[in-house]
Formats: sequence, structure tokens, C-alpha cells
Amino acid sequence: MLEIQAGAPAPNIQSGRSPGLLAQTLQRARRAAIPYKVGDVLVGDDPFNGRREGTVVVKNGRSIGIRSSDRMYFYDYRQLRRPD
Repeated sequence: MLEIQAGAPAPNIQSGRSPGLLAQTLQRARRAAIPYKVGDVLVGDDPFNGRREGTVVVKNGRSIGIRSSDRMYFYDYRQLRRPD
């Protein structure tokens, strides 16, 4: 049977490269492959921001900032499409 001492230090369970490998994998997963570039003209449709057409000026993770009529609106990249 396994005994756990009350005052004993906890064993270090990190091994060599696994924290670095995990961090790299999480970083790649967070950087979604967004199909739009800065300068593209897009239409965003969102129930809160409404429908706006503008150019991409900011890409930040999964959100994209488009400039329309001297204002910037942020959309999730999945709510954007190219104009007809």
C-alpha cells in the first residue's frame, strides 16, 4: 500500500521537454489558420455589431478588426465573408 507522508515534498512530475512541447502545441492550436489577410475587403455579419463591410486592419488570434466608415469593428473570423 502507498503511504503519503504529511511533511514530504511532492515529487516533480515534469520531465525534460514535455512542458516545451506542450506549450508549442497549444500555441499552434491557438493560432487558427485564418484565410484573410490585412487589406482584404470583407463583410461581417453579427447580431451585436450588425452587418458591416470594410477592410481588414487587425488580426488578433481568432478575431479580425475591420475598418468601416472611420470606425473599427471586431468580428470572429467565422462571421466574415467576401462580398458578392
